[in-house]
Amino acid sequence: MTAARLALALAVALPSLAWAQGSFEGRGSFDGQYMGALTLTSVVTGDCTAPPLGSLYPLTVSGGQVRFTYAPRFGTTLTGKIDRNGAFKATAPTKRGLVQMTGRIQGGAVTAAIVSPSCNYAFQARAQ
Repeated sequence: MTAARLALALAVALPSLAWAQGSFEGRGSFDGQYMGALTLTSVVTGDCTAPPLGSLYPLTVSGGQVRFTYAPRFGTTLTGKIDRNGAFKATAPTKRGLVQMTGRIQGGAVTAAIVSPSCNYAFQARAQ
C-alpha cells in the first residue's frame, strides 16, 4: 500500500474510531429499559420476603447512569454507573446499611446480584 493510500485509509478510519469511542458519552450503547425478575438467594438477618411470583422490576440505563428501584425490602432507588463493557455498580444507603447491585449487560440481557444488610437477591432481565 502506498503512503498516499495509507494516509487516505487512516483519514477515513480515524474519525469513525473517535466517534465510536466518544459514543459512550451521552447516549450509551446500553441505554434503555430492562425488565426482569428478582429471586431471593439468601437471608442474612431478619425477615426477608421473596418477591411476588411473576413480579417484574425495571432497570433503566441512560447516558451511562443505571437506576433500579429496589421495592421488595427498602423501597429505594439504587443508582450508579455503567462502563463501556456493560459492567455496572449501583448503590443506595438505607437505615440498616448500604444496598449494592453489581452486574453486567450483555447481548440485551442483564444479570446482577443485590446485596443488602438483610437479604441477597439475583436479578435477571431483558431489554424492552
